Amino acid sequence: MGVFSAFGAWINQNTQEKSKSRKVLKEDGPRQIAKVEKAVSWNLNGRSFAVPISLTVDENRKDFTAKYKKEKMMLMKVFKGSYKVEPLYVDSERLCKNMEPKSVEEYKKCSGGQGKIASKVIMDQYFQPYPPFNLPPFSWFIRNITIKNTKKVLKTLQRWGFSIRNPGVILSTDKYGNTKISPKR
Repeated sequence: MGVFSAFGAWINQNTQEKSKSRKVLKEDGPRQIAKVEKAVSWNLNGRSFAVPISLTVDENRKDFTAKYKKEKMMLMKVFKGSYKVEPLYVDSERLCKNMEPKSVEEYKKCSGGQGKIASKVIMDQYFQPYPPFNLPPFSWFIRNITIKNTKKVLKTLQRWGFSIRNPGVILSTDKYGNTKISPKR
């Protein structure tokens, strides 16, 4: 399972998300196409209901990109998007002087292995609910949920990356978005 397989978590609202299945349709080197089925439980005014989701995900682990689109999804007429992770060479101006590195190998060579690499996530998402959910105030509600959950996924990816880079350290976030770093017990 690749980095972008976490895409399904973005839609999780207040309770649980259950993976029903993940079937690899095609694997070609670093590229993998999979069909993912999930059931997401949504809470709306104290009532809970399950939303079945079926997506096709085209993931390329070589260039760190993924595209997804809905196969079947309740309430959504159109649902598709993509992710891309690009490296940011943090110390390139200081360590590489007049050279702008084009790859990680080039950056390691010009920085003598001392340069730091960060990641920039670019996300493009398009969705259109079925009527009457495409009309205000329903559309506002759905848009707000989508934005909140997309931010949650990106923060989860950020925490996951932090825990990989810093084993033995815990990064936690409170309900206001403030982060706290503490040693593992």
